[in-house]
Amino acid sequence: MKEKIFQMKTISDTLPPHLDLHFHMCGTTYPHRNYFINRPASGICCIEYIVSGRGHVQIGEQRFSPCAGDTYFLLQGLDQFYSSDKKSPWEKIWINLSGSFVTRLAEAYGVQNIFHFPKLDVSDLLQKFQYYATHPETPNAAEKCTALVHDVFFRMSQSLCSEAEAEKTPVQAMLDYIDRHETDVIRLEQLAQVCHKSPSQAERLFRAELGMPPYRYVLKRKIELACQLLIETGMSVRDVASYLGFEDEFYFSGLLRRKIGLSPSQYRAQHTTGGDGIKESPSI
Repeated sequence: MKEKIFQMKTISDTLPPHLDLHFHMCGTTYPHRNYFINRPASGICCIEYIVSGRGHVQIGEQRFSPCAGDTYFLLQGLDQFYSSDKKSPWEKIWINLSGSFVTRLAEAYGVQNIFHFPKLDVSDLLQKFQYYATHPETPNAAEKCTALVHDVFFRMSQSLCSEAEAEKTPVQAMLDYIDRHETDVIRLEQLAQVCHKSPSQAERLFRAELGMPPYRYVLKRKIELACQLLIETGMSVRDVASYLGFEDEFYFSGLLRRKIGLSPSQYRAQHTTGGDGIKESPSI
């Protein structure tokens, strides 16, 4: 047996017509060295996960050879050709679907031009499609299958974020962490963990690229944010200090005075009364 196929027309028939989503079939392809599919200008979208072996895929002008543990996605409207590897034929689980809903989802999740997702496991989701295909009487089966499509595209999008994270330099990883946690108390040990370095290595790399140690950069960011909050909000000085992770309002006020030459109240007054004071957040 080359394939086990489950029809999904019963589920598709219960979907609202305006959704323009059609489930055709899902199933499992077993290892077979002569297996191939050729769909010129295909009207079908495919989502497939390779359980074992490998294969070769061409969609439009893109070619790749996914292997065990990979997921690939084939968008409708493009030429699709894929085949099992002769030496190590694949086993894969898959679903075929179509409609503008799928295209819109691919665009919304940013994967409309990305078709190969190495080391992305969506097998649990594809197996659920097979369950609903064989149990279409399950309450809300069509709704659950529609939600599964979202889940698949969400994982694809997340895998791209993971790849981007992996490609970051240690300093980029630290800077991104600081940007996301600028209101927290940030310690060198945390930054070192983010970039997978020792604290001393992390500090040396940061200083070499930014010209200052991490603690000074963090402080600079906090002062810039403090100035912004004093200008743009009605938060009290105490609330600004607390929001930025300073336990002592008076320490915060003294720090601001040392860094920009003005107390928080003076900075706010000069900015909100039309005087000749500072008009932009200062360079620290």
